[in-house]
Amino acid sequence: MSDAPAPKRRWMPVLLVISLAVNLLVAGMILGTALRFKDGDRARIPPGFGPALYHALPKSDQKALRGELSAMRSKGSLRRGEDFGALSVALRSVPFDPNAVVLLLEQQAATTAELQEALHLEWLARVAEMSDEERAAYADRLEDVVKRGPHRKKKDR
Repeated sequence: MSDAPAPKRRWMPVLLVISLAVNLLVAGMILGTALRFKDGDRARIPPGFGPALYHALPKSDQKALRGELSAMRSKGSLRRGEDFGALSVALRSVPFDPNAVVLLLEQQAATTAELQEALHLEWLARVAEMSDEERAAYADRLEDVVKRGPHRKKKDR
């Protein structure tokens, strides 16, 4: 018989670590699912305000607002391209000037705020044109959207 020890199996500890990682992953998924659907219902996370207002609108108004948004975004696309170019220059500049980047970020934030304000005003104009019954039906649809939570669409509307 040989006195040489049996060769060690180097793959065994690696296999055990992989097995532990997979088990922890599965346990995390089960725990996350249990917490998300506690008491047989989705965890209550309200949707974003703007998306909820949009999704509760009738399809024709949604289409009109999408067209309005598209037109507004098209107007700003040239400016955004220029701003990305300026940001690239500012990030590569030596010495780096953080104030130049702050100015670009503030410009983008202002542009986004202007877009949101325009959409809010357009939404408000549409709601103001609704009859009392239409507005009440809209409020009902809005409550349904909020109850469903984000990223869940109702099949029949």
